[in-house]
Amino acid sequence: MRKRVILTYTTAGVLFGLLFPLTSTLWLLMAGDYALTLQNSLLVQALNPLVWMIDTAPIFLGFFAWIAGVRQANVLDLNQELTAQISDKERIADELESLKNKLEHHVEKQLVELKSAAQVAREAAAIHDLDQLLENTVNLISNRFGFYHAGIFLLDDQRENAVLCAASSEGGKKMLARQHKLPVGKVGIVGYAAGTGQSRIALDVGSDATYFNNPDLPQTRSEAAIPLKSRNNVIGILDVQSAQSNAFSDDDVVILQTLADQLALAIDNARLFSETQKNIQELAAVNRRLVAQAWQPRATSHESAYIYDSLKGVKQIARKNLPDLDHADNSALVAPILFRGQTLGKLALQRGDGEPAWTQAEIEFFNGMVAQLGMVLENARMFEDTQQQAEREKLVGDISAKLWASSDIETIVRTAVEEMGVSLNLAQAVLELEVPNYQR
Repeated sequence: MRKRVILTYTTAGVLFGLLFPLTSTLWLLMAGDYALTLQNSLLVQALNPLVWMIDTAPIFLGFFAWIAGVRQANVLDLNQELTAQISDKERIADELESLKNKLEHHVEKQLVELKSAAQVAREAAAIHDLDQLLENTVNLISNRFGFYHAGIFLLDDQRENAVLCAASSEGGKKMLARQHKLPVGKVGIVGYAAGTGQSRIALDVGSDATYFNNPDLPQTRSEAAIPLKSRNNVIGILDVQSAQSNAFSDDDVVILQTLADQLALAIDNARLFSETQKNIQELAAVNRRLVAQAWQPRATSHESAYIYDSLKGVKQIARKNLPDLDHADNSALVAPILFRGQTLGKLALQRGDGEPAWTQAEIEFFNGMVAQLGMVLENARMFEDTQQQAEREKLVGDISAKLWASSDIETIVRTAVEEMGVSLNLAQAVLELEVPNYQR
């Protein structure tokens, strides 16, 4: 391009310069009335030295035209360079705008995923029932992250199989119905992650040798299996699947791993809560049984109850003559007397005909008294048991002292049988010395 411009300008200058000698020669031939021949033209040129200067016009004009061509070529080169720079700047600006949009989209996507992960972890931490925790979590993950399937596998007690315990897709629910499980370290991406304790990502399941083609999930194109770890032990696998290829980026894996760590902690807490609740229930049952055993002798020995009458005061009546406390109307307040979950009795208050209804303050007073009554009765029973134990120990000590006071066998035997009969108020007591025959 540059050479063509310079050549064009130079050629135009030379051609324009040739007009001057040709014109001057033609004018001299016409002025001298010469014939238009080459010989006459050379003769006119030789006889007029001024024409020699005119003949140099093509050289000078060609030189000046060459200079102008060089300058024009430089201008064109500069224009091309500026145009190229402008194009580069526009291209860079477009690339920067595209990169900005991609970054904004990426950051927005990451923020949404982080918020979703935080919400899943927060809601999971608030649930103590393990089955409900797992079901809510897979549904939240599918809805928030846009995965068409999410499943949670937990390792069995022998740590031989990863058992599917929750799933969000219809295919996953079919797998749940038939108790789907995968051998640890042997089958599929889930088995791999459970065996190694490392995440396994298949961006194209068709090219992944570890992938297990599940007919219940035919739309799967990408899959990620994230181990759930508690106290450095794998307790399960978070399995997410997408209908799109290359659905998981490195950032997605980091977020999913963070979510899996929080989920593992929530699962561990739910299990501990369940075990604690079971232990509490067992302890409460033991306490109820012990309280019932302690109160059973007193309940059978007290065949009467106490009733207050505004005219006659407090009196003792047989239980069979008590009013029906289980079907009292709104004029009565009835509540069981409880201690450690065991019923010790009942307390009932009855309004007379025409008297006002119970106020909230009176009901609260009644409930407070019933709650205190169970504890007071238990303390009294324990005090009685302690006194009886002390009396028994004193009696044993007194009898032992009398027995040790004698060294005569007959006296010891007579004293023992007499003291036992008198102390226990028995009709008869027998003590017989008998040694079985010893045979080798």
